[in-house]
Amino acid sequence: MLDKKLFTLLLVVFIDLLGFGIVIPILPLLIEKTGGGAFLVGVVISVYSLFQFLFAPILGRLSDKYGRKPILVVSAFINSLSYFIIFFSQNLWILLLARVIAGIGSANLSVAQAYVADTSASHERTKRMALLGAVFGLGFIFGPLVGGISSGHFSTGFPFLIPAILSLINTVLIFIILPESNKILQKHIKIELINFKITKEVLKPKNMTFLMFLFFFVNFALALIVGVFPLYSQAKFGWNETQNGYYFGLIGIGSFITQAYIIRLLLKKFDESQIIRFALIIFAFAVIGVGLSPIGILLIFIGPFISFGISLVNVNVQSLISLETKTSEQGIVLGVTQSFGSMARIIGPLIGGTIATFNLNAPYITSGIVAIFIFLFGQNYLKFMKSGRKIE
Repeated sequence: MLDKKLFTLLLVVFIDLLGFGIVIPILPLLIEKTGGGAFLVGVVISVYSLFQFLFAPILGRLSDKYGRKPILVVSAFINSLSYFIIFFSQNLWILLLARVIAGIGSANLSVAQAYVADTSASHERTKRMALLGAVFGLGFIFGPLVGGISSGHFSTGFPFLIPAILSLINTVLIFIILPESNKILQKHIKIELINFKITKEVLKPKNMTFLMFLFFFVNFALALIVGVFPLYSQAKFGWNETQNGYYFGLIGIGSFITQAYIIRLLLKKFDESQIIRFALIIFAFAVIGVGLSPIGILLIFIGPFISFGISLVNVNVQSLISLETKTSEQGIVLGVTQSFGSMARIIGPLIGGTIATFNLNAPYITSGIVAIFIFLFGQNYLKFMKSGRKIE
């Protein structure tokens, strides 16, 4: 059974991802409706990730200074505000502003992870991080479905009312239910918009440098292919928007099952670094298989292996980062981690889209090569790490 604190924390993450998922099928229609085009769709998506990138370490640092709870309350309210803005006004510039605000509010994942780190024993941390990841998968399953169905029955702006209300309820639940987890507040910390000195300090240990760049390149490999998939599946197999939606749902289900159940079974026999090496190979061959697939039906069988591999890598990398971090620095380190992920989600779609203009198969082959390179380069680092070690 989940205690109410963990349930509330998972709800924070689910609503963040539900809102993100809702945007996937609707955002292009909204931008087109308000006078924009394909280029502006890319701009709006990048702006969201850019502000996540900028604010993830800031929110993490603020949570080290003032506590996890107040930052989670404020970020949930900011998310609610961003969705209400889109619901009430579908002006192009207002839409862009709302996505900036949403990027800031959704940079709170590092704070949720820091809360888990504060309240979990070392041997429990990977399992609890996996629960956060599983909720990610659920949001990615239900978001596009909620967005597509409700926009079809009502309007393109209506679906945003759902996460707006849920985020507002979430704000109240966090305030009432969630106790503060950070017992070592660091009031002396200075908060800056961009502080390369802090990032440099975080990256000083060789293990941490490797783990951060591993997290970046894995998410970069995934970002290369996600944005171009609808173009690829339509051109090669004649899939329409509905079929693509079901496929993304299948990927989300694979991610949920992996992080909610499979990872628990694997952790009984293997440590985090062993699972990462295994998962990188699975992801590499699966993504190359998608790129070389001669018929669409094969994608249905290969797709879940992509989410299986990427889910295992991301959860275990973030767990190792947490285990390699001092208790007093969980917020800032996990914040920098999420910034690396956001940076990958800014750069990846741009490069993937550019490569796809020459060959739609190329982003998948490139993604697989990146994963194989990470596997080969990271062998020594991953073998050296002792999973479960906690620095105090």
